[in-house]
Amino acid sequence: MTGNLESLVWFPFSDEPVVNPLKHIPQFSDPQIIMPSNACDSRWHMFFHSWIGVHHFVSDSGIAWEPVRVIAFRGHYPSIYKDGENYHLLYETHNRRFSGSRAERKEAGHMSRIEMRTSTDLLTWSKPRLLLKASDVPYAGDYISSPDISRPQIIKSGDTCRLYFGASHLSLPDSGQKASRYFGVAVAKDLKGPYIVTQQKPLIEAAPDSRWRNLGCGGVRLVETESGLYAIECGIYWDEEKRKTGSAMILLKSEDGFEFEQCRKDPILVPASRGWASSYIMGCDLHYEASEKCWYCYFSANGKSVRTLTGVFTKQEAIGLLIGAAQPRVASL
Repeated sequence: MTGNLESLVWFPFSDEPVVNPLKHIPQFSDPQIIMPSNACDSRWHMFFHSWIGVHHFVSDSGIAWEPVRVIAFRGHYPSIYKDGENYHLLYETHNRRFSGSRAERKEAGHMSRIEMRTSTDLLTWSKPRLLLKASDVPYAGDYISSPDISRPQIIKSGDTCRLYFGASHLSLPDSGQKASRYFGVAVAKDLKGPYIVTQQKPLIEAAPDSRWRNLGCGGVRLVETESGLYAIECGIYWDEEKRKTGSAMILLKSEDGFEFEQCRKDPILVPASRGWASSYIMGCDLHYEASEKCWYCYFSANGKSVRTLTGVFTKQEAIGLLIGAAQPRVASL
């Protein structure tokens, strides 16, 4: 991939989402994209999750999307890793029960884990393969009743596969919104694992002196470029001036894939003052489009309260699009 992400100028493609949720599915979260240049059918592909599971949508333009199917029921936080002709879909899932007696729900437990399915045509997918269990992550159970991991993604470094993930979560005190507390990594010699957590502490966590991440790390998406490894982080913070929690999309960079530092002072995106993206920016995915010499950043955010079919009010989460381009050079005299 080409480009120095630190100097890009970002602007919204539209004031409205490119993918809106449905009345019976009010939240479409954490979009992941396959660009036409990397797709076996030269189309745009989007994966995201709802309360049902991991959805697959397709498009001929990257703007108007249509559904294909639900791939992994009860799957969350999808990501795609392409290896040759194989597409690997990673996601988090668990066996938590929301019905039945208290004893039955307790016996089922939580068992948060990361699984992977593989396809060569983006239509038929293999059976899931277990990559990592939350119980194998030392810090995944911090401050919560059951260990929890999320947002998996794979980066290859030499002969090693690195499985990055979110771990534990926090419920924000003023809104109840849940967000990832940490960002960690496990390593393996083979794409299929086994993955071992060698770092006893998370790579990214809350930084009290950070304006944009003083509560938790939120969603993190890694992007490999010729300029190095970047991370787009949807950091969670307490806004002292507004006296409420918020989130912001900030840019980090790493030289080794283990230590990350903020490399751009101003955030890429903060919640709008009103409208569909006025509460929290939850997750994103970033890809370079060579033919247009710009970056496409699809993101999910919430803000508008809606009544579900069961009569309960919840925050609607939709998917929007940012375009990033290099600043035009100014000719000098």
